[in-house]
Amino acid sequence: SKENPPFYEYLNFITEMQKQVTPIRKQLETAQGDAKKDLQVKAQEIDEKVKAYRTNFLSKNADKFFSKIIMATTEVEIPEAPLDSTGNPDKNFSYLFYKKHFWDNIDFSDERMLRTPIFFSKMDQYLEKLTAKHPDSINISADILVKNARANEVVFQYVVSYITSTYERSKIMGMDAVFVHMVEKYYITNQCNWVDSTELVKIADRAQKIAPNLIGRKAAEFYDFYGRPFMQDTLGIVHTLNEINADYTVLVFFGPTCGHCKKEMPKIKHDVDSLIAAGYDIKTFAVATEFDKKEWKKFINDQKIGDWINVADINHDAEGNPVASSDWRDKYDIYSTPVIYLLDKEKKIIAKRISHTQIVEILSRLAKI
Repeated sequence: SKENPPFYEYLNFITEMQKQVTPIRKQLETAQGDAKKDLQVKAQEIDEKVKAYRTNFLSKNADKFFSKIIMATTEVEIPEAPLDSTGNPDKNFSYLFYKKHFWDNIDFSDERMLRTPIFFSKMDQYLEKLTAKHPDSINISADILVKNARANEVVFQYVVSYITSTYERSKIMGMDAVFVHMVEKYYITNQCNWVDSTELVKIADRAQKIAPNLIGRKAAEFYDFYGRPFMQDTLGIVHTLNEINADYTVLVFFGPTCGHCKKEMPKIKHDVDSLIAAGYDIKTFAVATEFDKKEWKKFINDQKIGDWINVADINHDAEGNPVASSDWRDKYDIYSTPVIYLLDKEKKIIAKRISHTQIVEILSRLAKI
């Protein structure tokens, strides 16, 4: 292969330079004064020699794939930070410059880069370490990455698929917003031609179900298909989320005959009561997901949750069969129970699918802000 001779030539040179600089760096760990300065100069000279050799090598071997790998592993050089309004170096300059130019040395047009560990490592570093762990920030970084990836169809497919599946499976609360963003921006706009129509419907349907209950969005009110409230308590009185006047609302979905719910409900009740005793203004809106009114009443009594707002979707068709008044199960993504949402005063979602202990942790953290 024409790649091999220059490849080994480069590796031999780098290995030799490593041999020379390693003892110098070791001595620098304990050196002081002039001795330290001399060692720093020597290390700098070797570094400059490596840079010069690399530049020359890349110039002579621009047509070789190995040169692209060398470029990809070459860190962006950050210039000296400009002075801010106080006359001091701008503290954010290095980070912002580095992130902005992070992809400068990657050739997105060459799909062979995907077969190296470098590309995945860079992508992971960019999304997980250089980007703030907030969906909005990740969405911006994801879009920049996808824009670069458009240089090659295969690279574009890999990047879009990787980001979408990664954040769909993320265990970090709120990161499903990235999945929804990717689906809405790239999938349902027909930019992902590698996905067949059946799979596209599944992906779009999943995003559509998640979208209404993303963190920060207002919790969906329980209205029927005609816009009327329908959740009733055991006396047939209709209740809504918006009628609740409290700093926080714990929204709980449970099944009266669900064994896991019977184990978890006392823990939820205990922690909510403890928070109320500690001065937190909290109301609990508990939604029964089953239609058996007798079992529902029994559950309320057995669990001693009569002080909660206990409601259920009590609705039947013309033949007397239970029927849902709306698609509230889809809106809240209820496929198992119990499920807990935590809402703020405006009924915006603070947290979702959390445990009873997380209610305490989250409210304690918010109290310190």
